[in-house]
Amino acid sequence: MTLRIAVLTALLVIRAAYAHHSAAVFDSEKVIELRGVVVDFKLRSPHSSFVIDARAFSKKGVEIGSGVARWEVESESVPVLRSQGIEPGTFEPGDAITITAWPHRDPSFKFAHSLAIRDAFGGEYVMTNSNRLYSPSIRAAAGVAPKRGADAPARASGIARLQGRWQQPFTRFGAGPGLPLNGAGMRAWRHYDRKQSPANVCEPINVPDIFFSAFFLFEIQIDERTAMLHNEYFDVVRTIPLAGAPSAADARALFGRAVGRIEADTLVVESRDFPPSRWGLGVEEAHGADIPSSERKTVTERFTATPDGRTLVYEYTLEDAAYMTGSQSGRIELTRVPDDAPFYAFDCDTESAAMWSRRRGDAPLRVDPAL
Repeated sequence: MTLRIAVLTALLVIRAAYAHHSAAVFDSEKVIELRGVVVDFKLRSPHSSFVIDARAFSKKGVEIGSGVARWEVESESVPVLRSQGIEPGTFEPGDAITITAWPHRDPSFKFAHSLAIRDAFGGEYVMTNSNRLYSPSIRAAAGVAPKRGADAPARASGIARLQGRWQQPFTRFGAGPGLPLNGAGMRAWRHYDRKQSPANVCEPINVPDIFFSAFFLFEIQIDERTAMLHNEYFDVVRTIPLAGAPSAADARALFGRAVGRIEADTLVVESRDFPPSRWGLGVEEAHGADIPSSERKTVTERFTATPDGRTLVYEYTLEDAAYMTGSQSGRIELTRVPDDAPFYAFDCDTESAAMWSRRRGDAPLRVDPAL
């Protein structure tokens, strides 16, 4: 393999930060290289996909298996791949391609997750080549040196420091659910079934867990009457009134009824009346399993910028008496990015969304019938 071991090691460290689920179904102790030709490529979210006819090789270059086979490869979402320079037409049927990947733990299931992609001309597409590595935590995890002068200009003062675009950091998670769950919550956690996860049907991750997904951007805009909160991940837009009664925060009413207020230089958002959800309190990425929520869920969020305006401090308090014994509080620090840093579309595709829970015997990925 031509990729440097240091780059691969960095990719292994930060891989799980980009998705709503763990990579447990893939063998992260085994890195393989697939060399073949593209049959189908779809740039989509939350997971792009390749179908390729390829030979498989070990990291020492020894061929695995018995010649050319059809492989299906899960890759990253539109924002992640576009930041690396990949567009819908970058890979066409018949193109030569090499994909460095983790194979599925079931060796009979030719399904893998990409770590790096190399085209026929030697161009390499890897996370460490992304043009959107602003967060110090992401750059440190990826082994990428800080960029001199890469910081976005700081806002002047007051509540204006909150406005603009920010990048979510790389977060390490501990073992176990990480929430003070009661009996009902622990039963749900222990009996978690990936096939029943809302991840399969494009339901967006809810607050606060949507802020745990590294790399994606978040934007705040505030005027006299409302605060607009936009998460690039799942393209979630919440419009929060700054006075009066709580109102539906989003068009689909998935994020409850909310009201906000300005306290000095801090934006405070209080949300309640969430619809029940199978992953309303937590997702597998952060907790090892999805954790459901009830209509009793409440979330208080506080957004404060550091004095230099370069870091957004997100603090939250989460409660749900149906599944928790008490409240849970947390803190995340986001990094300011240039105002013109692109927000990429995140149009969730249901086949793509369900890809993460695929098992041997499930239907193959769709291939363009014209191919």
